[in-house]
Amino acid sequence: MITHDYEVILIRNLNGVDCATKLNRPLAAGLKSEGVQYVGRYLGDSWKSMDKTEADAILNSGLQLVSIWETNPTNAAYFTRARGILDAQEASRYAKALVQPEGSAIYFAVDYDAQPADMGSILSYFAGVRNAIDQNFKVGVYGSYSVLTMLYDHMAVDFYWQTTSWSRGHVADFHHILQYQHNLPLAGIQVDYNDFVNRAGSWSRGTSQSEPPSTYTVQPGDTLSKISARFGTAVDDLVKLNNIKNPNLIYSGQILKLTTEHSSEPVYYNVKSGDTLSQIALVFGIPVAQLQAWNGIPDPNVIIAGQKIRVN
Repeated sequence: MITHDYEVILIRNLNGVDCATKLNRPLAAGLKSEGVQYVGRYLGDSWKSMDKTEADAILNSGLQLVSIWETNPTNAAYFTRARGILDAQEASRYAKALVQPEGSAIYFAVDYDAQPADMGSILSYFAGVRNAIDQNFKVGVYGSYSVLTMLYDHMAVDFYWQTTSWSRGHVADFHHILQYQHNLPLAGIQVDYNDFVNRAGSWSRGTSQSEPPSTYTVQPGDTLSKISARFGTAVDDLVKLNNIKNPNLIYSGQILKLTTEHSSEPVYYNVKSGDTLSQIALVFGIPVAQLQAWNGIPDPNVIIAGQKIRVN
């Protein structure tokens, strides 16, 4: 996994913001005129959440929306599997009320400096989210580098939104959105600045965001693992599809075919140190007995780091 310092982030092009301000058509148009393409806004019925009238105003201004679910995820006690199930159900209900389209994402926030001891609870929470979210929607996470890295290692979500807060100078190479400046004025309101590296589960009226492009042009600093994470495919699939002899050697300007098929092919998970079969079953919503049957595991208490386990 590649990380890099974010002192250079200020030279990024500003293409997305998130804010707690309720937006109308003039405010949305003002953001659009500043070069903004994506706006992150909250689901729910709080003082900072959007309703359908606001969503329509944003979308009719030519902006893409990013849906956020956040109630009070500011300490480890919040993160339980039961809470994840409840949040996913509520978030799905509000997203449907906005007519959010199939294939788009809802981002669930981890809005504090999560410590290593908190990661198990956070993983359980996202297992609950994955289990209960409406099947039309993808799961995203907003959080620090350490939170994103842990969830990425467990293949627990679909999209990754990193905040530089609490990230201690690291940026994950698999992120889809990077929030790099906070609480700054733009077009008459206070916003956070974000850099979107792709559509990241954003949405517009009546469009699905589930299909990535059919090809991708390699950029400086890209790796196959980074590209596979962004487009929801596997490194092995990219290697086979593009007849790549050495997966560690790709070059800037190279055009890669992308695989987007997720139907009948099995999905595999590489066991990490400390994993248990029951934990993997919880994350992927699959009975332990099914994992045993698929993978020929006689003792559910015995798996080893590096073992490849079918999870779909």
